[in-house]
Amino acid sequence: MALQFADIYTTYRGLKYDCVKELNPFLGESPSVPKMFAFKIAVLVPAIEADIKNERVSPQLFNEMNFLMSIVIASNLDVLKDAKEMCRKL
Repeated sequence: MALQFADIYTTYRGLKYDCVKELNPFLGESPSVPKMFAFKIAVLVPAIEADIKNERVSPQLFNEMNFLMSIVIASNLDVLKDAKEMCRKL
């Protein structure tokens, strides 16, 4: 769950710049923090609960999901770094 919060936080920081837009088509180009949080809850909680209940989440799959989220966060940080150097803050 910490990685999900890190994704929201890094996205929020990036969206403060005029050249940064959210790429998730379900959220729009400039979602609010509550909207990002609600989306994560609405999508992730039921999926995780269903998988845990059916015991389909192996440690390997869990590690792969965490790795993927780490890549997303690293990308967000890279976008933020570039935005700080090349864009205007809103």
